[in-house]
Amino acid sequence: MSPPTLRNLTEILGAYVDLSALDVTEASTLGDDIPVDSQDMLRVISRIQAVYGITLKAPDLFRVATMGDLLAAVRRRLSVA
Repeated sequence: MSPPTLRNLTEILGAYVDLSALDVTEASTLGDDIPVDSQDMLRVISRIQAVYGITLKAPDLFRVATMGDLLAAVRRRLSVA
């Protein structure tokens, strides 16, 4: 499987949140720039874990504030898995 990209994660997020009017970048802040709440994030994280066959642990998630942070957390877990 190829490493995840911002586009991959944006597509997953877009299944739960309307991103049509947004230009999502690595600097886009979850909850501010991207209208995502905690329930949406649980769904997104669950889907990411299923797609990539990883488990994102609490320390990984506490550092996630932007799309770039989320991408980095997924890539870190894939390099460990």
